Amino acid sequence: MYAFYAFGLIILIAFLGSRFAFRRRNQLSPLNFFWLSGIVYLFLGLYLGEMGSGILSGNVLTGLTPILSFSLGWIGFIFGFQLEHRYLRKFPRNYLGLSLFQSLVVMFFGFAGSLPLLRILLPTAGSGIHTGMAVAFGLLISLNSPILLNAAAFTMNRKGRSYYLARFLVSISGFWALLGLSFVTSFWHFPIANPRSLGKGVMLMLVSTAFPVLLGWMFHLLTRRKISEPDLLVYLLGLVFFVSGASFTFHFPPLYVCMVLGMTFSNLTKKQEKIYRLLLSTEKPLYIILLILIGALWKLSFGYEIALMVFILLLVRILGYAVSSPVFARLFGFPWRLPSRFGLSFLSFGGIGVAYAVSLHQVYPLPESDYFLSAALLSILLGEIVSPIALRISLRPTDGGETG
Repeated sequence: MYAFYAFGLIILIAFLGSRFAFRRRNQLSPLNFFWLSGIVYLFLGLYLGEMGSGILSGNVLTGLTPILSFSLGWIGFIFGFQLEHRYLRKFPRNYLGLSLFQSLVVMFFGFAGSLPLLRILLPTAGSGIHTGMAVAFGLLISLNSPILLNAAAFTMNRKGRSYYLARFLVSISGFWALLGLSFVTSFWHFPIANPRSLGKGVMLMLVSTAFPVLLGWMFHLLTRRKISEPDLLVYLLGLVFFVSGASFTFHFPPLYVCMVLGMTFSNLTKKQEKIYRLLLSTEKPLYIILLILIGALWKLSFGYEIALMVFILLLVRILGYAVSSPVFARLFGFPWRLPSRFGLSFLSFGGIGVAYAVSLHQVYPLPESDYFLSAALLSILLGEIVSPIALRISLRPTDGGETG
């Protein structure tokens, strides 16, 4: 019964927050963006959890696990639904190539920078866990969110090619990272945390991909006829709830599985605009619920180990994007020169980064998961604080860079 009270409180907070938060500002400052990004709700969840008031205790959170899984699945579905082929083919192919190689470089540097540190800071963990966590950290720092650039659009008088290129790159980077999330959870499948054979890993990746593709195709067939918007939204909610629950049961990340589901359905249906409006109407309250639950799950710990890991992750993220963007832009034959500080456009993790971090925590109920979640969330928080200032610097017209 106490779980119903706690969930009702979360619903009330989400309702009020979605009405009064997330409002655009004429000036984008770190404080304004801190509210706009919704990260403040992580601290509210932290207060409601066991480290604060205890309203969201461990037992209550266990009972609310299906809601957390569904929220992750819904975020994944909305993200995947935007990856429609008709939309993507409007952009030059070298944009997609730059996105892929830029993400791979940042992932590699994140892996290479965190692996030796993990071996020192977590000496009791096995080599398989060290490698898996290093891959996970590399994927984390390659993630971006478009929320910062969307907010900045209201404060910019002129938006040139560099702005729209950055907007495309931050919108696509999540796909490569979530594909990597499937790789991690397939080859380091819980409860066996050590790497399995190549064949089993490939089989698990295929299962976690084919399952949502099949359901997306079936759902498209069932909704081809004329259907009212309220009914369609109920069907979508039920579908994502089922898929995310099944994913969590078999230790697959609902974020990835539902992303594939959203991609499949988006590229089959002809109701994209109508469905996207429905999805946007639910995005903010469910995002607030997700952040509160993540904050309550977060066993905040801070020591030199986590501080050092956060410093390395942010440093590698900044250097990786700063170095790779101009190099690959020239490699792919971009007709204009990017601003020298263009890589600073990619410091905001956004909601997709938070969802990714808790996905690993949920899939792997291991002692090391708390360490990963703390390092990941602190990196995200610092990234959100400094990203508005960094963005202002990154698109400044210097060194012949085109921004106007």
